[in-house]
Order: sequence, then C-alpha cells, then structure tokens
Amino acid sequence: MTKCVLHPGRDSVTVIFGKNYCQICLNGITAARNRVDRHVEPKDCFIWYVSNDNWQPITGTGCAHWVAHQMNLHVGSAGDCCFSGFTYRVPVLVHSRRPVPDIQQVRVNDIWASPSLDHTGIVIQVTAQSSTKPGAPPPDPKITIRHDSSGQGRVAENDFATYFHGQGSFYR
Repeated sequence: MTKCVLHPGRDSVTVIFGKNYCQICLNGITAARNRVDRHVEPKDCFIWYVSNDNWQPITGTGCAHWVAHQMNLHVGSAGDCCFSGFTYRVPVLVHSRRPVPDIQQVRVNDIWASPSLDHTGIVIQVTAQSSTKPGAPPPDPKITIRHDSSGQGRVAENDFATYFHGQGSFYR
C-alpha cells in the first residue's frame, strides 16, 4: 500500500499534485481550501501544511501566487511556494526577473510590482502616447495591469497611471 508523503505510517487515500496523502491530510486539505479568501485565484493550492495534521490557507493576498500561475513561475524555496509549487511572495517573484529600466520599454507580459513589493500584476496592454510638442520626448505609455486584487475582490484590470498612481517597477 502506498503511504502518505507526510505521514509514512498512514496509508494514502488520494494523490494531489503528484503526491500521496492520508485521509487525515485530505480532510485538512479540504477544510483549508474552503477557508481561502474569495478573491484568491487559484484557490485549490493556496494552502500549506503547518504541522501536526494542521493545514491552513497561506497568509497574504494571493497576487504573486496568481502571477506565478499565469506565467508558470516556480522560484524560491519550498517555503515560498504554494501547495502545487508556484511562488506566492512578491519579493521572491520579482527578484527572479530582470528590471525593465525605462517605462518606455515596458511591454505586454512584463510583471509590475508596487514600490513596497506588497502587490504585483501582469502588464496586459501598452499603448504609446503621442507628444503634442514637436521634438519633445514621448509621454509615458498608457499601461493596463491585470492583478489579483483583494481590494476589488477579484482578478481586475486597472490603469497604471490612475489606479496605481504611476508608482512601482516593471520586471521581465
């Protein structure tokens, strides 16, 4: 009989994300999944094993988790990853990428992060703006960012200049 990955003395009753788990783990996983905040996407893996048969939702908002799933990013240690192995911490996520040095170079699929590295999203649209004065440098492009927003309670799309006040950095 196959055994639980966390409890070798217990028989496995299920396989989740390629690993075997016992009935007590399955019960804890199910209960933890039901307590994940409503805005977090995806929900099924935004949990972790704490200890002593205790499974809990990961603390935090889920924005880096959503970005990591969208971009297939598995960076950081096991403690920085969700149940299915995707990063869920903004600093870990962005430090694995190269900074985009100039806002004029931002493009679709770049990662945006707030100045305090507590929120992140993906650039989904960049629209160049025309200068009204001949010979003047081009104004900043209009940038739309998709992000898992706890404030809006969903995955949302917002304008960089207005919603995010033109603050933050971009990574590729």
